[in-house]
Amino acid sequence: MLSKRFLYLLFIILLVSCKKNGIEKEWERKIYAYCILNPNYGMVKCLVDSNYSIEKEVKSMGITDATVFIVNEENKDTLRLVGGYYTPYYHFYVGYNWNRQRREPFVKPLNTYSLWVIFQKDTLTKTTKIPDTFSFIFPKDEDTLLYDTFNYIYWHKSKGAYVYVLFVFKLPKDTIADYFPLFTQDTFLEIREIKEGLFDTTGFYELKVYAWDYNRYQWAIKRSELDTLYHGYGHFSSQTDDRIAIFVKRD
Repeated sequence: MLSKRFLYLLFIILLVSCKKNGIEKEWERKIYAYCILNPNYGMVKCLVDSNYSIEKEVKSMGITDATVFIVNEENKDTLRLVGGYYTPYYHFYVGYNWNRQRREPFVKPLNTYSLWVIFQKDTLTKTTKIPDTFSFIFPKDEDTLLYDTFNYIYWHKSKGAYVYVLFVFKLPKDTIADYFPLFTQDTFLEIREIKEGLFDTTGFYELKVYAWDYNRYQWAIKRSELDTLYHGYGHFSSQTDDRIAIFVKRD
C-alpha cells in the first residue's frame, strides 16, 4: 500500500508538471500576419511579426527575413512583398499594386487571392475574394444638401460584398474625435432618425463607404472568433471603398 504522504507528493509533482506544461503551451511562439487588399490603393502592405500568446503579446520591430507573397488564384500571377517599410513599432512588407509590364493593377475586383508568409518552419496562408468596385448614387460629390430634406444615402451594389460600412467625417477631420461606423447589408441607408448625430452643424462632411468581404467582417465585428491563419494568427481580407465630400446646410 502506498503511504498517504507519498500520494500527496505524487499529486504535487503532477500538479506542478501540468502547470509548467500549460505555461509552455501558452507561450508557444506563433508568427503573425496582417494584410488587407484594396484595388483602389497603390501599395500592398503586410505586417509580419510574432507573438507568444493571445493574451501576452510580445512587442517587437517585426520579422525582417520572412518570405511574403500574394498569388492571384485566377491566373497565378504572383506579387512578392519586400521588407523594408518601417514605422516606429512595426516592420511591413510592401509591394506595388501595379504591373508595369502589363499596365494593369495586380489586385483586381472579383479575383481570389491567397497570402503566403513563410518564416523558418512556419507557414501562414489564407484566401480572400475582392469585392467589386462601386460608387455613391446619392448624394454626389460636392453636393449641397439641406439638412431637413437629407434623409437617406445609397450607393451601387458591390458584387461579392458581405457587408457595407459607412463613416461620416466632419471636415476638417479631428484626429482625436470618435467616429462610429454604420453597418448594413443593403445599399440604401435611412438616416432620418440618426442624422442629428451625423450632421450636427452646417459645414463640409466626408462620406466614406466600404464594401467588406467576410474575413474583414469577422475580424472587425466578431472578434470573439479568432481569424486564424494556417499555423499562426493574423488577418487577411479585402475591401473596396468610395468617398465623397458634401456640404450640409442647417437652419
